[in-house]
Amino acid sequence: MAHLPDLPSPAWRRIVCIAVAGLALAGCLTGERPEFEDETSEPAASSGNAEIDNVLGLLDSVDRSEFTVGYDIETKFNTVSSTGIVVQAAGERRSITVQNDERTVRFIENAGDELTCDLIRGECETSLNDARISDTQLSHSFYGPAFANRLRADADRRISDPAAYTKNIAGQVAQCVDIAVAGGTKTYCALASGPLAKFVGADVTIELTSYSPEPDDTKFETS
Repeated sequence: MAHLPDLPSPAWRRIVCIAVAGLALAGCLTGERPEFEDETSEPAASSGNAEIDNVLGLLDSVDRSEFTVGYDIETKFNTVSSTGIVVQAAGERRSITVQNDERTVRFIENAGDELTCDLIRGECETSLNDARISDTQLSHSFYGPAFANRLRADADRRISDPAAYTKNIAGQVAQCVDIAVAGGTKTYCALASGPLAKFVGADVTIELTSYSPEPDDTKFETS
């Protein structure tokens, strides 16, 4: 055995401490890694208020349903009137068509493939490009996810208790909540199957005009 040098006791204590620290560090590096929150996980449904959560939970559940829905959209800042048709089908298929005097744009999601199509010109690009409907001041996910995010933000900004109620919209029973924020009151309504049924705000009004539980496959055409 090799002869170890005679070192003063304090020096040995320093060597032992360094060795122990090194083993601990190695264990941290090679052991179980810490878990991080999955950024792709679904957002929490709770806002902390039962009346708001009732509508929020419906909007958050929209991806689980199949339907064809129609909308009237009134954008107030630049006075644009549009119509919207949203189709959601099995197999992660979705079509969102927005039409007004200036444009007819269709967003298509089909099992991971994405298209934004100008139906007047018959041209498509391989991405979801919300700039094509910038005059509406909406994103293509206005039918559910975008307004779930708005509702969460307004829940945090509310200045009084919300008012919850049911309302018949386009022959469908919708769950609604009115939220008072600085500058006015906003209305959010959703159907039991998840899609937005009504929104009233300072920038835009959206209202359901038709609903069918059957997906319309013709709305996946690109011209």
